[in-house]
Amino acid sequence: MPTNLNRADFVLIDHLQATWVRAGRENLDPYLSVEREKRVFPLICLFDPTDGFYHGWLSHWRRRLWDQRGFRTSVDLMQLQDVRRALARFHALKDELPVEQRDIGQYRTVDDLRSIIPTRIAETQRRKERESLKVEAYRQSEILYRDGRWMVVRLKGFAAARFWGLGTKWCTTSAEHIYLNYAGKGDLLVFLTPHGKYQLAPASRMFRDERDDPIDVRIFRGPPPAFMSLVSSYLGQ
Repeated sequence: MPTNLNRADFVLIDHLQATWVRAGRENLDPYLSVEREKRVFPLICLFDPTDGFYHGWLSHWRRRLWDQRGFRTSVDLMQLQDVRRALARFHALKDELPVEQRDIGQYRTVDDLRSIIPTRIAETQRRKERESLKVEAYRQSEILYRDGRWMVVRLKGFAAARFWGLGTKWCTTSAEHIYLNYAGKGDLLVFLTPHGKYQLAPASRMFRDERDDPIDVRIFRGPPPAFMSLVSSYLGQ
């Protein structure tokens, strides 16, 4: 059978049914309790920053207030303004969240909304930046050797220097002009091993570990012969 009830009506009916049940549980007059919520809940819904999209969340928020402060608890203007700001921020930023984090039902309180959104947005942004850096780094890299966890990479751009130098103290990862200064003198190579990362500038024979301390080839333990052959060729040995 067709119905003229809209989303807001359904939420209100569900909310009033929950009010009736709660009143009975607390031995209060359910009729008076429902009449009170008929006045209070529509006022709360006025602080939905959308056209009724968050009425359902507001209903559950109101019910959680009953659990925390008692069934007859009231709400004040400052509290409702906080709710509106938190919902407005969530609504503005939710499309930037991963899909599984866009359901507002997983956020139970205003504090949840206030605290979680900036953190997750930042995490999402950092992940996008890492993915973008990786794509660009591979464009700027020449893989000279790969065998399991043993790799030799020739750097051909600053993005490659940053990506392959993640977690190191190499100055070539800190600023593009520093990278270009070294790259302008000749090849820059990164050696990846099961034991760590190493960078070699053959022109200056600067061979560094992740802490940017000088090393020699004896640091490599059990390398594949082809790997050591490349190392030796660039060191002129």
